[in-house]
Amino acid sequence: MARNQGQGGPIESRLISLLASLFFSIPTAALIWLWVNLELAIYWDSFLSSGYLVACIMVFAVLAILLLQLFPSILASIWRGYMFDAVSARFDQFE
Repeated sequence: MARNQGQGGPIESRLISLLASLFFSIPTAALIWLWVNLELAIYWDSFLSSGYLVACIMVFAVLAILLLQLFPSILASIWRGYMFDAVSARFDQFE
């Protein structure tokens, strides 16, 4: 009986980590989609459809499954870059 529980552990832990990562990856995907749409609207007068948002969420979900240990670092680097860009934009407007 203990063997069966041990074999199911990695699948269960991956599913739990996937659900936990969706808590962070969905807002991250939405922010990336909004940022790209803002840049496209300002410079090229176009935008991305919401299908690209769904695709971005799916890419994050696949990365969360495949790169279990690396995925939190990927999200952290995205958030650091976003926050750095947002803070530097705020300081640039005062110059």
